[in-house]
Amino acid sequence: MTNDFLRTAAAVSGLALAAASCSHAVLVRPAPSYEAFAFEAPLPAAAAVFVDADQLFRQVRMTPDPVEGDSLCGDASFPLDAREALEVSVVGTLERLVRDIRPTAAPLDRQAMEARGLDAVLVVRADTFNVGLTSGPLFSFEAGAELTLSVSAFTRDGLQLREVVFGNAVQTQSGITCGNGSEALGAAVEVAIENAMTELGELIANSPALRDSLGGSG
Repeated sequence: MTNDFLRTAAAVSGLALAAASCSHAVLVRPAPSYEAFAFEAPLPAAAAVFVDADQLFRQVRMTPDPVEGDSLCGDASFPLDAREALEVSVVGTLERLVRDIRPTAAPLDRQAMEARGLDAVLVVRADTFNVGLTSGPLFSFEAGAELTLSVSAFTRDGLQLREVVFGNAVQTQSGITCGNGSEALGAAVEVAIENAMTELGELIANSPALRDSLGGSG
């Protein structure tokens, strides 16, 4: 081995060890779905949308693969906050399916809905959110994410829809630092959200009860 090679190897090793004890924030971008099959026109309604995304805030730790994984990133932390990403994804998905979408900071009851001149209230709550990150050999990472969302839709006629949608994903990433683990995590959560948004869009766009209540069956 040459001295240059040894110096390079030592530098990379030192960089990796330093990264292992750091915090690597996970970037999760919004992932609205545009794949919902709407067999009819958008719902003719002005709807309030409330998203409860509190579950999507976690501090993730690495789990070494029991056979081939190393522990270089065992002390690293991966703070993950996907609350805003989910909220923006829900609104972005529903804006294509309902004539007028109005995000709200809290769910509205029937009296508040009517006082604001709204036709419907849509509530999306994150019920479960499971995420994990596993290390493999030579700084390879596998991240998994799954979430379930409960969806409720109310109109002036009352409750029209109550269902659960689901999204999951597995993503891999390789690199020379523990920061590549955060990239894998972010990608997995984004894909899981997009999958759930496709189910959400299908549910809202093609609900006979909701469409009939809002006068959109014709």
